[in-house]
Amino acid sequence: MSQDFYKTLGVERKADEKEIKRAYRKLARQHHPDINPNDKGAEARFKEINQAYQVLSDKEKRELYDAVGDDYDKVPAGVSAEDFKRYAGGTGFSGSGNFPGGANFEDFGQPSTRGGANFRVQSGGAGGVGDLFENLFGGRSDGRRPNRSAQKGGDVEQPVEISLAESIRGAQRTLQLVIRSERGEESRNVTVRIPAGVRDNARVRIAAQGASGQNGGANGDLFLRVRIASHVFWKREVDDLVCEIPIRFDEAALGATISVPTIENAVNLKIPAGTQSGQTFRLSGRGVKQKDGKAGDQFVKVKIVVPKDLNERERELIEELKSLRADDVRADLPKSL
Repeated sequence: MSQDFYKTLGVERKADEKEIKRAYRKLARQHHPDINPNDKGAEARFKEINQAYQVLSDKEKRELYDAVGDDYDKVPAGVSAEDFKRYAGGTGFSGSGNFPGGANFEDFGQPSTRGGANFRVQSGGAGGVGDLFENLFGGRSDGRRPNRSAQKGGDVEQPVEISLAESIRGAQRTLQLVIRSERGEESRNVTVRIPAGVRDNARVRIAAQGASGQNGGANGDLFLRVRIASHVFWKREVDDLVCEIPIRFDEAALGATISVPTIENAVNLKIPAGTQSGQTFRLSGRGVKQKDGKAGDQFVKVKIVVPKDLNERERELIEELKSLRADDVRADLPKSL
């Protein structure tokens, strides 16, 4: 084993769990292959960082590593540092030290990686190699070992709510995650950036911020499930914005030019004479803009507001208008269902 796990993470040998975890998170973010797509060496560095963390973050693995140092990768799973040193003669499994029962290291072949040695098992009676596996290694007497290959951590999905303005302009959040998996629970603070133009119920991928990998494997990914909070004035429909603007009776009847708010600033909208309540007008390109530069539209629905506190003169004028225009506006309605 050529790398020093403590040097890989940049911590002292006396570093506590928090220091080790803090150093790992910083380096994992810095060297993750997804963040360094043009750096061919990033993946190798990322694997070294993960391997170092998997050992130093585990109490038993760390104690074994501290005890045997460079021979760590030669120690099969389940063998203590004392047994390894005693039976290997301090030289690892490449030596010729004898096990109890007359077994020799050469009977087991040459180990290649920790927990993955290619053991050649000889059958025998009581006290032979079969019993040795049962008593010393705690494994199977047929020589097959548990799979300790690198495993990527699981992906994690986290809901996050943002405002309408944040969905249009982008946002940053610091999340306190509690990630539960079959191997336990880990807590983590993650600062994430939500892109401008994100849509409601979209999934935003944050690389390498999911569950931690095992045996040097990469972390899983974090997926944010985005929910856009409702707004009192605007409603978002995909990339279009919809709003309702009140207008006076005279503006609807005679026509007018009114000021309408948009994402960036207010613009003028021409209301033609004879506009009806509920009629909708389009402001092209005033909706939400996406990465490709395309933008939705803003739809303005007008609502005619009738005054509730007419004075005497106003009543006289409306009565006069009524006498001039006695149209039956309900003439076309059906008599019944």
